[in-house]
Amino acid sequence: MSPQMRLAFADGKAARREEEVQVRCQACGVRFPLPRWYAEQGMRLYFCSDACRAAWEEEQTDEPFRLCLEGRPEYRGGNWTAQAARARERDGYRCRACGVTEEELKRQLDVHHLTPVRMFASASDANVLSNLVSVCRPCHRKLEEEGRARLPLFGRMKHPGQRLEGED
Repeated sequence: MSPQMRLAFADGKAARREEEVQVRCQACGVRFPLPRWYAEQGMRLYFCSDACRAAWEEEQTDEPFRLCLEGRPEYRGGNWTAQAARARERDGYRCRACGVTEEELKRQLDVHHLTPVRMFASASDANVLSNLVSVCRPCHRKLEEEGRARLPLFGRMKHPGQRLEGED
């Protein structure tokens, strides 16, 4: 029996065989069926079982396995958290634009990329301290607007799940 999940639709009918495609397990090479809609999502790694996925992950020596989905703006590189903390510390926990402190705000300052992440080969490359500045939210919005005006090719971009201002 296949370890793959079987789909059922609202009317109770199982997915038809012709709606499946054959893919190859990244770990063991065995071919197995997947629903066509799932295979067409752009995934490049398929595993026939949890054991194969775990074995494949263990073989990855250069970098721990990380699922990175395109269009997910929240991924800022593996070194983001540490570099953002260093930037806040370097800036004395004070907005570099208006001078307000985290203590006054009662929240952590944002950390802004002076040159956008999308301009670098990788997100981690963008996180050098010289490219980071601590700012409060209002100043961060101003810097983002200035950046869009300076780099019009990269105007307002809508990422999946993001609502732009003025949208209902």
